[in-house]
Amino acid sequence: MTRFALVSVLLAAGISCSRGERASNAAPGSAASASGNATNAQVQLATRPASDCDWIPVVEVEAIVGKLAEPPREDQGGCVYLVPIPPKVLDERAKYTRLSAALAKLPGADTTDKGPPPEPYGFLLEVDLKDFGIGESVARAVRRMLPTGDPNDTISVADSATIAPDSLRKALNGWDRRTLHGGRIGHIKITITKLSSDLDLADDKLDSITVHVRDRIPDRPFPMVGYSPRESRDPCILTRQEAESVLGPLLIPPYRIGGDGPFAFPEGPSCGYYTAGHHVLILTPKWERGKFEVAANNGIGGLVRAVSGDHEAESADTLEGPWDQAAMSLDGRLLLLKGDRSIEIGYHGSSTDESGALKLARIAVPRLAAEKQ
Repeated sequence: MTRFALVSVLLAAGISCSRGERASNAAPGSAASASGNATNAQVQLATRPASDCDWIPVVEVEAIVGKLAEPPREDQGGCVYLVPIPPKVLDERAKYTRLSAALAKLPGADTTDKGPPPEPYGFLLEVDLKDFGIGESVARAVRRMLPTGDPNDTISVADSATIAPDSLRKALNGWDRRTLHGGRIGHIKITITKLSSDLDLADDKLDSITVHVRDRIPDRPFPMVGYSPRESRDPCILTRQEAESVLGPLLIPPYRIGGDGPFAFPEGPSCGYYTAGHHVLILTPKWERGKFEVAANNGIGGLVRAVSGDHEAESADTLEGPWDQAAMSLDGRLLLLKGDRSIEIGYHGSSTDESGALKLARIAVPRLAAEKQ
């Protein structure tokens, strides 16, 4: 397999993982009290709407794009909005139909091929509450290998250290990272995809819808839905004050989260430190089998480094601190080993960078190692 092909496979896997996780976040749950530092009992949680078409009222969409052709409907992992087909587009489609019919009459033409059905004339709105930038991480590696020179490539705060964050976010219209129509802020990604290649809607109108949706989402954690591992010990081994010394003011106390976050779950194995703009630093202590976890990651991480030349991942091997070994996962989580205990720190969706995450790790790792069995 060529180096480019292998990177393509990794990119596809990351994107499909992000899209596939949405189904498990489809309905709200509830929070209960937790022991130790985490205080889920008093955390005010956001509630996901019953339908993907309820992220934004229809009247707001129609104020931007005009009257819809029919009520929006859930489909394709999001909400489909169809708009009336304007006369000029109908004329172009009619010309294509006549041309296809003429070609079908030529000698040797395949008369059984009716061609694809007409494309739905509209767009798809998707809201992902659990985006960790896996595809972004691999895409950055691809760009290092195969720079496109395309000025429309996505840009992020982390990719542009020469620009002040406030200035950059203003340029990005409030996003941490922009996409063609939409973007990501913290762990929330909102995108619009054109369903028809001839859709005659201005890009700024589609962008405006994603901003309206983003600004309607409460800046609070969503509850966990579905299965999550449970942990009897409290994972919030950093205090609120310690976290705020690096992250800035927390909107809520440290809270326990399920799975790999960022959803609130009172018996979850991870701890979330939540700051403004849907930014969450996720800390996951492992009281046992830490060596196995790091070794398993290094098997994958070493492959990614060899393929992509990811200097950020390579540097993790030589990070100095109160740990025995440091590694970095494919999606950018720091993995720090001390004895047979380890800590994962997911910081890419937080308000800090690798340097800030390591400052917190220098507090957390010795504390975890010193805890009694």
